[in-house]
Amino acid sequence: MLDANTMIIIALSSAFIAILIAVIVFMGYLRKILSIASFMGPNATIFAIGAKYTEKENLEHLLEMNNINEIFSEIKKEGYEIEELDNWDVNIERYMLHMMDRAISMLPEGVRQFSEVYMLKFDANVLRRVLRGKYTNLSKDKIYSMIYEGKHLSKLILSHMVEATSIEDAIAALDVTPFRKVIDVWNETGDLQSVDLAIDKIVIEKLIDAKSTLDEDSREAIEKIVSILIDIYNIKALVRAKYTNDKAEKYIVEGGYELDSWKLKNLSESRSIEEILGNLEGTSYSFLRDLKDPFEVELALDNFLLEKANDLGITYSTSSGPAMMFLIAKEFEARNLKTIIKGFLEELPRDKVNKLLVGVAS
Repeated sequence: MLDANTMIIIALSSAFIAILIAVIVFMGYLRKILSIASFMGPNATIFAIGAKYTEKENLEHLLEMNNINEIFSEIKKEGYEIEELDNWDVNIERYMLHMMDRAISMLPEGVRQFSEVYMLKFDANVLRRVLRGKYTNLSKDKIYSMIYEGKHLSKLILSHMVEATSIEDAIAALDVTPFRKVIDVWNETGDLQSVDLAIDKIVIEKLIDAKSTLDEDSREAIEKIVSILIDIYNIKALVRAKYTNDKAEKYIVEGGYELDSWKLKNLSESRSIEEILGNLEGTSYSFLRDLKDPFEVELALDNFLLEKANDLGITYSTSSGPAMMFLIAKEFEARNLKTIIKGFLEELPRDKVNKLLVGVAS
């Protein structure tokens, strides 16, 4: 039989263990509560700003307007203060980036760091314009009118690229940027399509690396959206490579949501675009199997991405879901606005413009 002192020690030990367990459980709940609290303000702002022009009814409302001035007046309410036709498309992007930067600045540190890496894709867009401009011998003034300073492409780097006497010299300026691998791709291929694919691959790889900045409570939503982005990137890369008779294997990135290594190998060995899309049967991307045109494939994937981003924004509304939803949707919103305005300027049929928009697919 245990003596009194032993029983007291056992009782105290049991009480201490119970208290310790309770503290651990409480700290877990407290950490989660603090995490939710840190997202409340940013997410409220994100939902307030929104991305109105990724919604079918709002897009159709713009298409029903009579002239450009009506459109400019309408979109001004959403923060796109376009007053004249000079550089209207670049200005739409600038306002989009301003709204993104505002939202990102309010996010908790880990998600903020990841989101800043996400913004690299807009540097990539500017980079493409410079390279295409140099490749097609556009005037320097024209190229300057199409570009702006980014997170990683400074005014000095962009100026060096625009003023370069050749595309080789322009690409060499990327040595001190995240896009330095593009130099090797150009030297090996001399092909702008290969450079395009390499730029996309760099952005995806940087996003994968940036997941290390995330804490446990904000990780799940971002990991899911990055996995979907990888799948979409891989499908687009495979289709583009097949369209240009390039080898797709070197552009593949593993870690997707549904397309694992063996599936990607199977897709890369397909003999045509139709075969690639047909081999997506049994995945969430099987809706692509009846398409033939690469542009239609990319547009369908963009609609899929927007839908998934919106779903994750609601599912993970107390963590990082709304931030990812906002960044993705805002990019498509700006693209839609540029498409609609260009359609008006070129007097394209409205039903034709409507088919080019992201967010109108049923």
